Amino acid sequence: MPKYHAPRRGSLGYVRKRASRIYPRVLTWPETDKVKLLGFPVYKVGMLSVQEIYEHPGSIFHGIKRSIAATALEAPPIRVMGIRIYKLTSYGYKSIAEVWTPQITDFEKKYLRRKITLPKNIDEKTFEDKKNKIYEFLDNGDIDRIRLIIRTRPEMTGIGKKKPEVLELQVGGSIPESLNYAFEKIGQEINISDVFTVGQFVDVIGVTKGMGFQGVVKRFGVKLLPPKKKKTKRAVGSLGPWTPSRVMWTVPRYGQYGYFKRTEYNKQILSIITDNKIEKFNPRGGWNRYGIIRNPSVVLRGSVQGPPKRLLVLRDAIRPQREPMTPTILGFYYSKEKLNV
Repeated sequence: MPKYHAPRRGSLGYVRKRASRIYPRVLTWPETDKVKLLGFPVYKVGMLSVQEIYEHPGSIFHGIKRSIAATALEAPPIRVMGIRIYKLTSYGYKSIAEVWTPQITDFEKKYLRRKITLPKNIDEKTFEDKKNKIYEFLDNGDIDRIRLIIRTRPEMTGIGKKKPEVLELQVGGSIPESLNYAFEKIGQEINISDVFTVGQFVDVIGVTKGMGFQGVVKRFGVKLLPPKKKKTKRAVGSLGPWTPSRVMWTVPRYGQYGYFKRTEYNKQILSIITDNKIEKFNPRGGWNRYGIIRNPSVVLRGSVQGPPKRLLVLRDAIRPQREPMTPTILGFYYSKEKLNV
């Protein structure tokens, strides 16, 4: 009789730990020679159906008209609040200087104060002094990473939120060019169409839907016990041996499930909807559990993590598997209603 083999119920390669905050931190960025912003925050709207002609060569679906699942994301423009530069040390990347825009509105002072401590005495003279100091770091070769401090614009959406999220997004390209790009954009708005293009592959980073307190069957996929078991069926058969006299950390146990930070790799952008097409992209009565889209939107192939209204971060694909290709879209459908985009 062959030896019985089975995978462990619940991979230890995944961290089953509740996320520290509701929107993610992006810890890794791709290397690129193009001077551009490498990420963009979006709000999840919901799922829809997309009718397309699949044109990837070599596929069994090549040239076939088909309907696929897709996800709509609302992407209001972001505002660049500051620049932060990093130097690579023996302990990793360390922040050595930053500069904030002097043009901070009263709305931002009111709501950003609830998230972070704003710098004091921001004026044109202070801005120029810090700018010159950063360029001195550039001349000395001390800059290895350049990131923009941005804030989201939830007040432009219909999700009923005003307090913005504050994120750091990295700028690609060579250090001198990316620094000039950063100072051009400080205090300005950046749109989703300035960062991504149709057909491009992106990674989606976000926090999944929370499931609350769950048992081992749902949390780790433990097999149900047989009917002859008298006490319980949805539990582990044994908590471990007598020695060592403790429950090992490898034993599946009940606890918090969901609300994890996760990354979905290589999601293709099917469409970027802007300008006067936004109103036509809304179904009658609005999107379920979201409402009306008022800003530029992105349609991604497949599903992404999180419930509606959850903030996600789109990032340039860090390990793309194929070249970008413009899809042939025939129509968008939501609950059998065609969206006239």
